[in-house]
Amino acid sequence: MRRIIKQALRHPRLTAYLRGIYHESKAEGLGGSGPETDIPEASPIVCRLSTFTGQRLNLLVPSLATRHLFGGIATALTLFEALARQAGLPHLRIILTDQQCFQLSDNPAFGTWQIRSLEQEDAPGRCIVAAGDRHSKTLPVGPADRFVASAWWTAVSARAIQNWQAAVYPLPGPAKYLYLIQDYEPGFYPWSSRYALAEASYHDADRFVAIFNTSLLQNFFVRQGYQFAQAYAFEPVLHPSLRQQRELLRDVPRQRRVLVYGRPGVARNAFELTIMGLRAWLAQGGGAGWSFVSAGESHPAIDLGNDCQLLPLGKLSLEQYASELSRAAVGLSLMISPHPSYPPLEMAAFGMQVISNRYAPKELGDLHPAILSADPLTPATIALRLDEAAQLAFADNRPLQAVTAEWQRYLTGEDGFDALAARVLPHLV
Repeated sequence: MRRIIKQALRHPRLTAYLRGIYHESKAEGLGGSGPETDIPEASPIVCRLSTFTGQRLNLLVPSLATRHLFGGIATALTLFEALARQAGLPHLRIILTDQQCFQLSDNPAFGTWQIRSLEQEDAPGRCIVAAGDRHSKTLPVGPADRFVASAWWTAVSARAIQNWQAAVYPLPGPAKYLYLIQDYEPGFYPWSSRYALAEASYHDADRFVAIFNTSLLQNFFVRQGYQFAQAYAFEPVLHPSLRQQRELLRDVPRQRRVLVYGRPGVARNAFELTIMGLRAWLAQGGGAGWSFVSAGESHPAIDLGNDCQLLPLGKLSLEQYASELSRAAVGLSLMISPHPSYPPLEMAAFGMQVISNRYAPKELGDLHPAILSADPLTPATIALRLDEAAQLAFADNRPLQAVTAEWQRYLTGEDGFDALAARVLPHLV
């Protein structure tokens, strides 16, 4: 019966019919409450005069909860720590734009920080303020507060705070905020209100200092015609823990195993295309004797055909992730975005053959020849690249891969955040 239901659900007319019923019921459900008329994460942070007038660095991030500390938020915290070191400031504040309440149990690493609410008076030192529930509440802001934005909606807040500061304090000149740009974020949405606000955050660039997560991303913005008065970029390096594990696990034998970066909840990682590509490869006779695992997000086991399944590993610790990187022979990690994405680089660093994709100026094969691009990105090209990668992974005459200076820096270099912080801090004074 289960097999019959699965086959029925694959029928295009039936799935289209069920999809129509879903959207109709969803629209009827919205009818009682009305359409959305606000974008909560971009709602204004209203300011008030602060009793604290000392120099302070503020980081605007959506959340500090441990479950959210990966990718963009983790990078923003690393940059913020470097800025704090270089500035030598004892007064730091982290403002949580999306988190309504923060408790020490959410992230014990911040045990030495003061946890304060919007209603409380301002305080010196290191503070965390949850501002997710900011309706009818205000944030105390002094004349020497400076801000670091980490995503488009936090940049909206930073600009509004900057406008308020200029209106109420006699500042010697226009203050700027730092805008950590980690992807082309309008692409996270369909053409919509959020798309428009995200895209608008890159304009009036004389108001902020742009810091790009990789020069590859910066080049994309330049090609799109954006102009920035001050712009900097930092390059990826292999995480220190993965670097250490890479040496420890160097002699682990490879298995006929495909490791997928599987995030069904993140559209730009193209989970559907990933599955379609794996199924196409198996359908045309590839993948015999191979196993398939997915890391990144939890999801049910997925039937790939030919008695094969994609088994979910969920979110892994760095040690678990390194173990998978050292065992699997082939990696499949897609990212429909101008950002290079870290998993394909990590897979290649551990000696895997990797399938990824091109996007605008992004061609990861230029960084390492073991990264193969499925281009154009279709199930057929993914299957073709999987077949090629599977053969290369166990080829006796596998070609030697030249190591460029750029790749060597990725493997052994420092993150460079302290040097970057020293360069951008003068713009905040």
